[in-house]
Amino acid sequence: MHVPHAQPPPVADRSYVDLQPGWRIRTVTPILKSGKYKPELIETADAGGSVGLSAGGGFIGYETSYYAVTSGQGPGVGIEFVSAETTIDGKTSRKPQPLLRLFDFSVNARYVRIIFLMRVSAADHNQAILAAGRPDNLNRLTQQVEADPAANCRSQGETQCVWVPEGIAVRPEKRDPAHPKNWIPAI
Repeated sequence: MHVPHAQPPPVADRSYVDLQPGWRIRTVTPILKSGKYKPELIETADAGGSVGLSAGGGFIGYETSYYAVTSGQGPGVGIEFVSAETTIDGKTSRKPQPLLRLFDFSVNARYVRIIFLMRVSAADHNQAILAAGRPDNLNRLTQQVEADPAANCRSQGETQCVWVPEGIAVRPEKRDPAHPKNWIPAI
């Protein structure tokens, strides 16, 4: 009889979330003429006084890509690319690869965490993706990155750290218990 490995409960606080089997990751990447990922937002106002934001002339479209968070033979998780589609001028097309692969880690990376670093305010943040082969190494890397993000978000030995480029949204999702066909934010 095969007994599945027990996974630790998801750790989620205001600064990070540990990815869990059965979840998925949705990334949204703006497609800009400049090749960058953060659109320049332009404030607009209409005659009625309503204010809005537009992405300006450099915005071409966006890509939505999905990754599955799977369980492996032992403890920890695996991340597998599932699909990507771009939407340009209102037309959506499937793509065989994402524009930017954020989850390419070594085979030994079994524990994956998305960390949220606050800067000036709660609305101003960076995201980094951390991975390690052992939970203690992941915790050590998290402490190092939180203490000095610029110097310590790097890959070395058994740990890996990748910045999510500014402008790209990375959102872990889980099945909605009330409506299992729907996905909801995991945190």
